[in-house]
Amino acid sequence: MSEWELLRHHSIEGALPHIIQVERPASGWPQLSDSEIAEREQAIRESTTLEDLRNEPNVRAYRDYYWSLGIDPTKKRPSAEALARRILQGKPLPRINPIVDIYILVSAEQLIAFGGYNGPALASLGGNHRINFRPAKPGEEFLGIGMKETMSLSGKEQVLASGDTVFALFPYRDSWQTRIRGDDEFAVFMLEQVPGISLESISAAETALRAQLNR
Repeated sequence: MSEWELLRHHSIEGALPHIIQVERPASGWPQLSDSEIAEREQAIRESTTLEDLRNEPNVRAYRDYYWSLGIDPTKKRPSAEALARRILQGKPLPRINPIVDIYILVSAEQLIAFGGYNGPALASLGGNHRINFRPAKPGEEFLGIGMKETMSLSGKEQVLASGDTVFALFPYRDSWQTRIRGDDEFAVFMLEQVPGISLESISAAETALRAQLNR
């Protein structure tokens, strides 16, 4: 069981991040070989096409949720879809660090969006291991991975916060402050369920992720 508590406030019905914590194995985080990544990417290419991908139930669910937030999913694609599209276009996934390499590949395979966080950094935010899932407060600041400067939130966004700190825009961007470094003592993941995503899909993605990180 996770030691994290999720406090859900007024958010869109059916949207829910599922929190899991994974400890660093005694032997260290496993690393995917180039050959294994290539084989699994090829399996994705053989399982679907770009045309069929957008009609996959999970992809459609994330797209519909983006529209409900006022985000055009054809311009800012849901993360799992973007990863799968990259593979289907013949482009390799980026290599970042052992933990991220594993969870983005599982995300592409399962078509489930993940948020990934450095556990100690997340715990240090002062929320006493309580995660608030709520609408943003107008004027709250957020610095996402890949952003050069902080953005001021409008109040329309759905966010994950610990204490007074927003560490994720649900379900598509994580913060620089809580990014996974690769040698993390433990990692925390949010499996992003939105309307139309079944609990069975979330459970399958969790099982796959834990198996890959603990092998």
